[in-house]
This record gives sequence, structure tokens and C-alpha cells, in this order.
Amino acid sequence: MNNISWEKFVQEVSDYVGVSVDEITMDTDIYEDLCLDSLGVFGLGTQLTETFGLTVPLSNVAVVSKVGDMFNILNEKGVKA
Repeated sequence: MNNISWEKFVQEVSDYVGVSVDEITMDTDIYEDLCLDSLGVFGLGTQLTETFGLTVPLSNVAVVSKVGDMFNILNEKGVKA
């Protein structure tokens, strides 16, 4: 486990999408609530992996729809770059 803090993770997501930190929960839908398309999700994943110094197979990130799922994937499957 990478010990990424939820608070830092949510702040990074908030900065990327322009949505208040208070509006982002584990159940926030990346597509519907944050209005990202597949390219936006790829960009968010790239931003997060660079910020936290991780590499994650794109196939793991491409299938997520909830913010909490992305957090868990980065924390559990991310490999230090």
C-alpha cells in the first residue's frame, strides 16, 4: 500500500476538475458528477500518478467510475516510479 492520504488525493482531484473538495466523496461518479469523459479520466490518472510518483497500468484506471475506486487502485496497485 502506498499510504496516499485521502485529503491530498481529493485536493488533487479538486484542482484538476475544478470542483470543491467538499463535493468529492468515495462515491462521487467520475463521469456524471465530475463531468469527465474517457480522455479526461486519462488526464486525471496521469496527473495523479505524476503527483504521487506512481505507475499504474492504464487498464486498471480505465475501468473505474468512482473517485474511491481510483483512490484504491492508486493506493493498492500503484508502483513507485
